[in-house]
Amino acid sequence: MLLDCRVREWVDDAGLLPQSQNGFRAGFRTNNNGFVLRCAMERAQAQGRNLFLASIDISNAFPSVCHPLLWLKLHRLGMAGPLFDVF
Repeated sequence: MLLDCRVREWVDDAGLLPQSQNGFRAGFRTNNNGFVLRCAMERAQAQGRNLFLASIDISNAFPSVCHPLLWLKLHRLGMAGPLFDVF
């Protein structure tokens, strides 16, 4: 749990996640995305315009991960020192 907290802190401090990436983050809610979509739908309807939406199923997009490449990318993003050594 301590490592999880430290990594989340590092990610937030480095600004590596966009505001739209809100799942499993403190202070963010996944229902925000639905609200934004509904607002876009209502605005398009009020303006008499079409709104196009694409939904992609990525449930099996990453069946395996190249761990050495993942570690290299994290290191290049600045994860180094004791935190990196623990992993």
